[in-house]
Amino acid sequence: MKFIIEDITGIYHGYGFEYRPDLSTTRALVFTIAQGVFDNAIIVNLDKDTSVQQLSSELSDLGFQIKVEIFHSLKETEDRLFSGFFSVPRTKAAFKRDYDAHIKNIVNAFPVKGAVYSYFRSPFTKDSHSYNADDNILQHIKDEVNSEGPKLILIEAAAGFGKTCTAYEIAKLISEQDDEHIVLFAELSRDRQAKIFNHVLHKELARSFPAVSPDLVVREIKKGKVIVVLDGFDELLNEREEEKFQFEKSQAMLETIGKILEQNAKVVLTTRKTAILQGDDFDGWVSSQVEKFDFTRFSLKEPSARSWLGNERHEKLEGSRVNIKNLSNPVLLSFLRFVDEEQFEAILKQPDRIVEKYFELLLIRERGRQTLDMSVDEQAEFMKRLAQHMMECNFTRDSKESIISYFSEFEMETIEAIRSRYSAESRPTFEAMLEKLSNHALLDRSSIDEKIGFINNFVLGHFVALDVMEATEEWLADSIFVEAAVNAYSARTAESRKLIWEKLKDSLEYCSHEDRAKLEIRLLDQVSGTYANCSFNEIIFDTKSFFETGSLTACCFNGCTFSNCTFDYSKIKESTFISCQFYNCSSIGKNNNNEFISSLLDEASKNAIDLGVYPERALPNIQEGENDVKAFILEKFWPVGKETVAFAHRPMVIFYRGSTYPSQAITEAVESMRRDGLLVSAKRKNWIGLNLSGNNFLAIREILGR
Repeated sequence: MKFIIEDITGIYHGYGFEYRPDLSTTRALVFTIAQGVFDNAIIVNLDKDTSVQQLSSELSDLGFQIKVEIFHSLKETEDRLFSGFFSVPRTKAAFKRDYDAHIKNIVNAFPVKGAVYSYFRSPFTKDSHSYNADDNILQHIKDEVNSEGPKLILIEAAAGFGKTCTAYEIAKLISEQDDEHIVLFAELSRDRQAKIFNHVLHKELARSFPAVSPDLVVREIKKGKVIVVLDGFDELLNEREEEKFQFEKSQAMLETIGKILEQNAKVVLTTRKTAILQGDDFDGWVSSQVEKFDFTRFSLKEPSARSWLGNERHEKLEGSRVNIKNLSNPVLLSFLRFVDEEQFEAILKQPDRIVEKYFELLLIRERGRQTLDMSVDEQAEFMKRLAQHMMECNFTRDSKESIISYFSEFEMETIEAIRSRYSAESRPTFEAMLEKLSNHALLDRSSIDEKIGFINNFVLGHFVALDVMEATEEWLADSIFVEAAVNAYSARTAESRKLIWEKLKDSLEYCSHEDRAKLEIRLLDQVSGTYANCSFNEIIFDTKSFFETGSLTACCFNGCTFSNCTFDYSKIKESTFISCQFYNCSSIGKNNNNEFISSLLDEASKNAIDLGVYPERALPNIQEGENDVKAFILEKFWPVGKETVAFAHRPMVIFYRGSTYPSQAITEAVESMRRDGLLVSAKRKNWIGLNLSGNNFLAIREILGR
C-alpha cells in the first residue's frame, strides 16, 4: 500500500497537486490545487466500499470544491488527469474544426462545381528507400509515430506538393486513433515578426493549451501523449541571410527540438527541400543525436497525373499539346479533375491557357460570391501588388490587422474607385470593402494562427511570376518566392518558361547549386551549367538534356534518380554516384574516373552505361597515403579538437562530399576498414558506424595519430 500511495502521489504532483496527509485518511488520499480564486480538492478513494462522505463534508466546510475519484489503477489515474487537464474531447474537437476549415479553404480554391477534397498519395522515399503511390505514406508515418522511443520525423517536398495536406492528414489520424494521444499542430508561417524558434514553440504551447503550464505540456510531449506536428519548418529560415547566420539559426531551432526528444516524444516537421536540412551540418547534428533519438526522413515526389485525372482525361491531354510532365502540380491536377466536360474540352483546344483559365474562372466566381465590382484584371493586379509587398518585406503570412492596414494605406485609391461603382443604396463602406478584400477567395486566414496569406503556394507563385515578367531591371527575392514562381510557371509554354528563367537569373545567383538544378529541371526540363565540388541529394533527374551544356567536376550525387539521362563522360569527371537509381539511361565516351557506389540500374541502363569501376570488382590498392585517407574518414567520427569520438554513425555521402581525395581511394579505404572491423553497417540505409569494441579504439587512435 505504501508504494501505491507514493506512485499515486507522484502522478498528482506531476499535475501540480499537493498531497495533504493532514487531511487524508488511511483509505482516502486528499490532493489540493489552487486554480484562480478556487481551492480544489480531489479525494482518491482507495476502497470503493468505504464511504468518504464525511471527509468530503469536512473539506467542503473548509472552502474546497470537491471531486471524488475511485482508484482503479495507476494508468487509469494518469489517463483521467491527462484527459481533464488537456480537455481531450474539446482539444480533439478544436483540431477537427481546424482540419475542416483547411479542407474548406482547399475546395474554395477551385472555381468548379462538384469539387471535393480527397488526399491523393504520391510516390515517396523513406530514408532513401523508394515507394510508389500505392504504398500508404500516412500509414508509414503513423507507424513511426506509434513506435517506441523518441523520434524526429521529417517530411519534405518541393513547394506546393502536399506537405501541409500530409501534415493535416497524419495529425487527423493521430487525433482520431484513441483518447490517449492528442496533437499539437502549428503552422510556422513566415511573417514580419522576428522569429526565435524557442519563443515560437512556447507560444504554440500556450495557444494550444492555455489552461496548462508549458512545463506540463513539455512533460506530456516527452511521454508521447502529445504529438507535435510543425508545418513549414523552413518558413523560419531566411535564406537571404549569410550562411553562418542560417546555420546558427537552424542549429538553435534543432537544439530546441532535440531537448524535448526524450523518453517517447514524437516530433513531425514538414519543410521544403532546403539545402540547410540536407547538408553536412544537418547530417552532423543527426549523427550527434543518434544515441538520443531516431530520425526518419520522408521525401514526397511529384504526383502522378494519371492517378489524379483518370485514364480518359489523361489520354485526352496526352493527345493534345499539353506537356503532362509539367502539369504535375496538385492545384492544376485538381482543377483538371473537377472541371466539367465542356470546360475541359475548351481547355484541350487552348492547352497553353490552362493556368489563365483557372484564375479567370476563380476571379469571375469571386465577383458574384462577394458582389465585388472588380474586373478579373483588376483583381489580378490587386493581388500582384500584395505579392510585391510580401516580397519586399519577406513574409508569406501576416495578421489580418496588418493586411488590412496595408490595404488601407496603399490601396485607398483603388478601393474608393471600386466603391464609386456601386449605387448609393448598395455602396459598401470603406471598412466593408476592406473586409471583402481580406476575405478574398485567393487569400486564406488560417484557423490555427489567424494569419492571412495566399491560399496556396501555387497562387502565391502565380502573382510573384507576374511581377517577375513585368520587371525591367534586376529582380531579387528570397528563394521561397523564386521556387513558388518556378512552380507556378512550369505548366506554361516553353517560350514563357525560358523567358522567366532568364528574368530570374539575378535571384538564382543566391540560390544553392542544388536548388538551382532542381528549379532548372522543373522549369526547363534540363540541367546545365558548370558545377565543381557540389553535392546533389535525392533529386529526380528526369531529362534527356543532362548537362548537354556545361560540366560536372568532382561532384557527389546521393540517392538521386536518373531517368532517360545520357551521361557524356567528356563533361562529367571525377564525380561520385552513391545509392542512385538509373532508368533507361545511357552514356557517351569512356568512364575513366567517375564512380558508381551501391547503384540500382534497370536492364536498359545496365547495358547502356559505362560504369567503369564496379563496386563488386577489386579496387586498386592505393598504398601511398592510404592511412591519410583512412584518417580523413575517421575524423568524420572523431573531429579534430574533440577529446573522444563525437559521432557513432555517419552518412556515406559525407566522406565523398567536398573531399580532396579521389572517390576510389575513399571507397577502398572504407572497404579496408570494413574488413578490419573498424567500420560496420548502420541501421539507416547509406550510413556507416564506428566499431569501438576490442582493440579497435587503439587502432583508430593510431591511424589518427592521437
